Amino acid sequence: MSIYLLINAFKSLKEIDFRILNAIERGMAHYEYVPVEVIAKLAGFSPEKVEGRIRNFYHLGVVQRRKGAYIGYILTTRGYDCLALNALVKRGVLKSLSTKPIGVGKESDVFEGLTYSDEIVAVKFHRLGRTSFRQTRKYRTYIGDRRHISWLYQARLAAEREYEGLNILYPKGVAVPRPISWNRHVVVTSLVEGVVLYEVPPLSDPADVLDKILENVKKAYDVGIVHGDLSEYNIIITPEEECCIFDWPQWVDRNHPSAPFLLKRDVENIVKFFKRKYRVKVDVSNYANILNIFSD
Repeated sequence: MSIYLLINAFKSLKEIDFRILNAIERGMAHYEYVPVEVIAKLAGFSPEKVEGRIRNFYHLGVVQRRKGAYIGYILTTRGYDCLALNALVKRGVLKSLSTKPIGVGKESDVFEGLTYSDEIVAVKFHRLGRTSFRQTRKYRTYIGDRRHISWLYQARLAAEREYEGLNILYPKGVAVPRPISWNRHVVVTSLVEGVVLYEVPPLSDPADVLDKILENVKKAYDVGIVHGDLSEYNIIITPEEECCIFDWPQWVDRNHPSAPFLLKRDVENIVKFFKRKYRVKVDVSNYANILNIFSD
C-alpha cells in the first residue's frame, strides 16, 4: 500500500467525486463493471458529467475502467480506501492520517492517525485480497455460504467483525485495543505502545507474562469469544510487561463447533512460543486444565 498515493488521491477528490465513487460502490453489487449510465443514475448526475469527472480523477488510481460492449468502472482498493477515510473524516473521527506505518501484514495495513481530540490512534485497513480466497472462506465464519463475494466486501465484513468483537471484549476488561469507530474495511482503535511478541522483547518474568496472556484468553472465552488465530504476531507487550491482544476478525462464538479446536490451537501457539523463545517450561495440557475450557 502506498500511503503517499492514497493521501494524495484523498486530498485531490472533491465532494462530487466521492458521490460518483459511492455510486460505483453501490453498483458493484449488481455489475462486474458498473455502466456509466447506472453510475449517473445512482449519483444523480448526467452521464456526461460523470464521464467528465472520472476523466479528471482517473489518474489518481481510484477506479478501473473497462471498455467493451459498454464503458464501465469498478473501484480499486485505493478508491475504497478513500471512501472509508472520507466517511470517518465527515463523521468527526479522523482529522489526519500519518505516513508512519505501525504494521504491514498479509491481511492488513496499519497506520497512525489523529482524531479531532488530538488522540493518536491506530487506523487499520483490512486487506483480505492478499490471501487465498479458498483459505479465507475456510477459516472466516462470517463469510457464510455466500457464493459470490468481492475482495472489497470481504474486507468490509472482516472489519465489521473485528469491531464487533472489540466492542464485546473491551468493556469486559479483556486486554484489547479500545474500539473507536469503523467504516467499510477500516477500523480505528486506541494506539497501544509496546513491542509485538514475535520480536521477542526482553522480559523480566516471561512466565508471568504468559500467565497474563492466557488469563485474557480465558476472560475472552468467559465473555463468549475465541480469538481463533492467536499467535506471537498479534500480541503486544507494553513497557510495563502487560499484554494487549489484537487482530480479532476471525473470532468465533464459544458455542461454535470449531471453537474447541481453535481455542486449543490458540493456547498451544502461545505456550510453544514461550517455551521456544523464553525457555518457559510448561505443559500444554496443564494450561488447558487451568483454563478449565477443554481437555486433551
